[in-house]
Amino acid sequence: MKTIILTIASAAAVGTLVVSLFNKNNSVGDSASAHKRLGLLSHKLIDPQTSEFKPPFSPISSTISSKEEEELNSRSLINMCVGEEVPTVTREISYSAKVLQGTVDTCGVDYFRSESEWIEKQQQTICTPSIDVYAWLMHKVNCFGEGYPLWTAYGELIHLLRDKTLINPDGTYLDDDFDTWVTHPTLQMILYLEPYLWSHFGWSIRVSYSCDKSIIFAQLTPVCGHEYYTNRLSKAIAQYPAIELYAMRKEYKQGEGWRLKDLQTKTSFPLDWLVPARRHQYGTIHLQIPAQSEKILDCVYGNWRVPSKGHARVNKECRD
Repeated sequence: MKTIILTIASAAAVGTLVVSLFNKNNSVGDSASAHKRLGLLSHKLIDPQTSEFKPPFSPISSTISSKEEEELNSRSLINMCVGEEVPTVTREISYSAKVLQGTVDTCGVDYFRSESEWIEKQQQTICTPSIDVYAWLMHKVNCFGEGYPLWTAYGELIHLLRDKTLINPDGTYLDDDFDTWVTHPTLQMILYLEPYLWSHFGWSIRVSYSCDKSIIFAQLTPVCGHEYYTNRLSKAIAQYPAIELYAMRKEYKQGEGWRLKDLQTKTSFPLDWLVPARRHQYGTIHLQIPAQSEKILDCVYGNWRVPSKGHARVNKECRD
């Protein structure tokens, strides 16, 4: 059986987790016990300015307490929420969903599938529309529990709050992608789901990774109409819009408290602007939006209530 190697790191500790996923003997277990095991795996980070400083508890976890606990949680949650056995990725994957510290720069772009697999799949697949994949993904993430946020972000958040829709009356999409923010535990679980996306929807994952092969940005994209391209990060142009996952890192600033930083855009927010995630009903889809969505949009867009072609500001520290 193939294995996926995931490295979970924090400022306080570094651990390596080798996960052999989803064999025939995996037990689903009941829903209540699975969620009880999940919990919120808390830890304390050390401020890089002083090894003695320990910030207070944060409701967002950035590390897993042990590889045995993570493997148990992952198997239980995947089996419970998907409802069937999910196979492993056929290609050996070494990219990780670990929490990066310090400066983060993009070193490369790659896919979870080889180019030959991609081309073969294009010839035999009818891809599922983005809104249906987004609905399925949100259903699974919501099933994982409150420790796995997947917030609607950037342009999609504007469309939800201002336009009250993501789709035009003629069925076309308002935007050319679906923007989301994820914490690293959520990103890790979505990586586990790739084989299901591939086999059931004709979708896979393209990642932007740092020099130590840690994922800082990911694009879920259909194979249909998408040209396999690894030279540089670009829009994932395909038959349907991609679902973009912006990885968020938890940081502590003395005098301010906990913050979440988008590793791709380098923009950060006070933790309580995002947590707890609020439920937003869009048709039959239960979306998650930040706790203080309007503050976030005011900071990164300015007057977002008036339609414009402006883009989100980057390298910005949003604060009250």
